[in-house]
Amino acid sequence: SVMELSSLNDILGGPEAVEEDSNASVCVEALAEVKQCAEETAAGAERQSLVDIQQRNQARKEAAEKARVAKLAKASSPWSKEELSALAKGVKKYPPGGSNRWDAIASYINNLCRQPDPRTKEDCIEKYNQIASTAGPASAETTKPTPPADASSGGDSNVKDGDDEVWTEEQDALLQEMLRKYPASMEKNERWKSIAKGVPGRNKKECVQRFKAIRDAVRQGKN
Repeated sequence: SVMELSSLNDILGGPEAVEEDSNASVCVEALAEVKQCAEETAAGAERQSLVDIQQRNQARKEAAEKARVAKLAKASSPWSKEELSALAKGVKKYPPGGSNRWDAIASYINNLCRQPDPRTKEDCIEKYNQIASTAGPASAETTKPTPPADASSGGDSNVKDGDDEVWTEEQDALLQEMLRKYPASMEKNERWKSIAKGVPGRNKKECVQRFKAIRDAVRQGKN
């Protein structure tokens, strides 16, 4: 402080002690006190710096924890019937192959439902996959989907009579990927043949049935 510096100046012999023509002498004994004061000042600054760092780290931890809690709260927020209905409509309105499909679906849901916490495209994809994973053979059997003319067994020697095996997560993921790769604008028979080729262990008819089962499950709002 200014008072401490003034005191040290007096101890060292005042301003005359450092002038060239001055007869005043520097108080050598005071040099140790000056050194000690400088060390204490540096130590104090270091302590303050450490305190600042600790405070910043603590603030970051608190912010991260708040973000984590908020994310968990949002993730645990159940989908309302209105949102599920909007999801089903959005999936139908924006078919695979479209540009930024899931962004469009999320915007569609948020515009319809006006929820306090809007759904992100990640939320929509996660919910869609969750519904798809529960749409097993039982769902397909219940809805009794009728394959379209282009997916009939005629001309396809690999078609089986029924979808007796449970679809794996990998097959579901590949089906969704192929649906995006081969858009509905293609000729139907050619489209489903191409999709089936991209899903090992599944034929054209099974892919159509699986797609219809997932679509119906979304419409019904199954959890």
